[in-house]
Amino acid sequence: MFNLSALDAFIAARVVEKTAALPDATVKSFLMVLVSKITQQDKKEYDKEVSRGGRGNIYRLGLLLEAKTKVEDTLSAYLGRDDSEAMEALKKALKKNFNDNFPPLKNLLKQIAAWETKKKKPSLI
Repeated sequence: MFNLSALDAFIAARVVEKTAALPDATVKSFLMVLVSKITQQDKKEYDKEVSRGGRGNIYRLGLLLEAKTKVEDTLSAYLGRDDSEAMEALKKALKKNFNDNFPPLKNLLKQIAAWETKKKKPSLI
């Protein structure tokens, strides 16, 4: 689309990285990232199914968002917290409600680990 020099591309990537970070790293923010990742994954899978001649699974997104709601209900006492106890409870609830191979879960667990080790805030990218 655009022909950017290597320096311009690097600067653009850094701007996107800085602006895509959420303002805090509470459990609620991580759940917001989860919703974003779930919808992106569902769109990708739906498009792949349709391109192969299928109809696409219209129920998948609703079921995944229901699982996210179960996680949120379980963690209602932790939603505004960002300490290690809250993050452990979040990881436990996520692993209970989602498949270990689910790409949005893997991404979110990496972001939680980055918060715990480097204090890097969650990102929608």
